Amino acid sequence: MANTKIYLGNLRSVTAEQLKAHFAQYGEIVDVILPTDRETNAIKGYGFINFAEEASAQSALVEDGSTAFGGTMSVQIATEKKRGKKKQ
Repeated sequence: MANTKIYLGNLRSVTAEQLKAHFAQYGEIVDVILPTDRETNAIKGYGFINFAEEASAQSALVEDGSTAFGGTMSVQIATEKKRGKKKQ
């Protein structure tokens, strides 16, 4: 499986369009996902970018630790979250 998705952490005030414009320099972007809080509609502080090619995702990792969008951004290859049973 190709690793074409990156995780972005420590995002403050940013839009999907801003992320797309910033990361387009690394390659074709398939989509940008910015989870939001259900009550406030504010972004939760993290997001994901899906690139068309794995090489683009790898190239974008140079942004890890860069100061952008209101904080020091964390950029990593996204991994599947292991989901278990919810605690009662």
